[in-house]
Amino acid sequence: MNNTLKNKQIGRPKSQAKRQQILDGATELFLAKGYTHTAMDAIAKSSGVSKQTVYSHFNSKEDLYTAIIENKCQEYQIDDASVCVNKPLGAVLTSIAVKFLQLMQDENVIAMYKLVIGEASKNNRVAQIFHEAGPRHGVKVLARVFAVHESTLFSQDKAEEAALDFFNLLKTDFHMASILDLPYKLSQAEQQALGEKVAHKIMLLFPSKAPNIS
Repeated sequence: MNNTLKNKQIGRPKSQAKRQQILDGATELFLAKGYTHTAMDAIAKSSGVSKQTVYSHFNSKEDLYTAIIENKCQEYQIDDASVCVNKPLGAVLTSIAVKFLQLMQDENVIAMYKLVIGEASKNNRVAQIFHEAGPRHGVKVLARVFAVHESTLFSQDKAEEAALDFFNLLKTDFHMASILDLPYKLSQAEQQALGEKVAHKIMLLFPSKAPNIS
């Protein structure tokens, strides 16, 4: 094997590991101190890397904050929704629903919601980034599934409307309860049941070529 190619291949896992190290360190600081009061110098120190290394992976604090949100969505495979288009739509929706419910019960995700709510009035950019990289991104991903799935008759506008309704229906009472530090945990069985129920409701609310959603 060419030595240059071999060195590049060896270096890739280290680079990815370093990126994740920075994401983990930044997440800890953002949740502890808030976005506004967290400096890139502090992130570098918390991550155990140099400031130059932080900037080699992320152009700015906004880019890093966005990457944290995207990374959490990827952890729960929310972005994988578009690969399920060859399965029955009801099964696709139920699978996405369960992943979303797991995501929304992640303690760091709940803490991030609280952080954004607390800072939004003073730094609206924090809310904008969170909204675009998190909730709005999820809506767009699911809207693409609705728009291209063989069983649906969705226009682009209707696809986004269905996706938004889908995620809002899934939040029920537990999302607000989690933000208010009230009991909110759903068991795996409850997650599955809620996912199936919401998938069924969405299929009834919006047009499809076939009523069978199993």
